[in-house]
Amino acid sequence: MKKMSIAERLGTVSYVNQGKSEAKPHILVDTDICNHTCPHKATTYVCPANCYTIDEAGKVHFQFEDCIECGTCMYACDQNAVTWHYPDPESGRGVKWNFG
Repeated sequence: MKKMSIAERLGTVSYVNQGKSEAKPHILVDTDICNHTCPHKATTYVCPANCYTIDEAGKVHFQFEDCIECGTCMYACDQNAVTWHYPDPESGRGVKWNFG
């Protein structure tokens, strides 16, 4: 069996409402806080799905589509920029779990 990279493993994750472009995210990030208040931008270093990125100008960007719901960003962010809640399953988007 071939050993898969992290990117390949993340590519195997399936999501609820994956095809819906209007699906509501379960996680919201106030990137204004990240870009104007946060001294360390820790979420950009710890997110295993690379949902938090820094552009060439040093600005933090967030995209929820590849989030694997590990919760690491909630613990890494000490600036209260991350809000996590689960919307109605019919309109939300999140990981489709096999065993739970």
